[in-house]
Parts: sequence; structure tokens; C-alpha cells
Amino acid sequence: MAKAHRKSVLRRDLQSRKPPRFRIAGVTAAITTLQEAEVLDLSLEGALVEHQGVLPLGSPCFLQLKADGERLTLRCSVVHSRVTRSEAEGALYYETGLEFLDLSRGAEQSLGAFIRSYGAQEG
Repeated sequence: MAKAHRKSVLRRDLQSRKPPRFRIAGVTAAITTLQEAEVLDLSLEGALVEHQGVLPLGSPCFLQLKADGERLTLRCSVVHSRVTRSEAEGALYYETGLEFLDLSRGAEQSLGAFIRSYGAQEG
């Protein structure tokens, strides 16, 4: 019972926060098993990525963002994951929400600059 309550509180907290978000093209990310993931959405709070392979809810992982020769590695936790599509040969694609954990001031500043850089390219 407490676990279900904690999930609904976490979900409500995530829904009540509305940090600025940007859809980012041309950025690759690696998660946990060094599989490539497409970054669909990125904010100072977390990221939404699409990838192959299962990441269990609540599991810790690392998101490594690479662009223009720069690399930023962030510690995360999986907050949701679901199958979004499958291919004819049986490959499954997952859309996974990641929450950043314990961002240092430097990492937060680097992430903010990273987001502004790619957000400006879309405008």
C-alpha cells in the first residue's frame, strides 16, 4: 500500500513541476548498458529517451549526453518506461522517463548550457 501511495505522490509531484523542456534533434545518449538512445525531451529535472531494451522502474542508471565533442554524464533513476513501437522482426522500442539524481552545481550549469544551446537551434 505504501509503495502505491509513494508512486502516486511522485507522479503528482512530477506533474505539478513544469520545468522548461526542449525537443532535441541530433543528440545521442547512452544509458546503463551503453545502448544508444534518442533524446526526445530534456530538462534540468530529467529526460525522456527512446531506446531498445528494458530498464526496470526505479533502477539507477547513467545518461551520457554527447554533442559537438562534449560529453556530460548524469546519474538518473527510471521513473517510467513503456513500449512505444515494435518492428516486424520483433525489435521493441521503449520510451523511458529518467529523473536526474544529485546534480552538482557544475553539472546543473553544464546541463543548462547544453539545453540552451540545443533549444536555441530550434527557434
